[in-house]
Amino acid sequence: MADELKTDLRLAFKDTGEIDLDWGGDTGALPVSGKDNLVQALTMRLIVYRGHLEQLGHQRYGSRVAELIGEPLDRPNLELLRRYVRQALKEDPRVQEVTSLSVSARPGMPGAVDVRAGIRAITGDEVELGLSLDLG
Repeated sequence: MADELKTDLRLAFKDTGEIDLDWGGDTGALPVSGKDNLVQALTMRLIVYRGHLEQLGHQRYGSRVAELIGEPLDRPNLELLRRYVRQALKEDPRVQEVTSLSVSARPGMPGAVDVRAGIRAITGDEVELGLSLDLG
């Protein structure tokens, strides 16, 4: 069922916050398929500002998460962030259902938010997504 979840180039998410292609030495850029590709694609969808790829014909790609940068991480804003994340995840055509979603401020780290989601793919596969966002 990997074809339904597609194949793409694997990305390397660095501790510095940079993202680059994952180069496999002499073999060139490495591929990513199936559930791993879905997790990578959903991660990218969440961290790209909605509308940022408009000039490439993808005006609705991305999320509204960046609208909350610098805002207090109080209960209303965390709920708004949770809705933004859910909306972005559901916009990927490979996502059948968001089965669980939690968004929580990280204690002692102003602006840091942990996002955890359970997703049922169109293949029926269960996928877990976890990432931290810096909204400070």
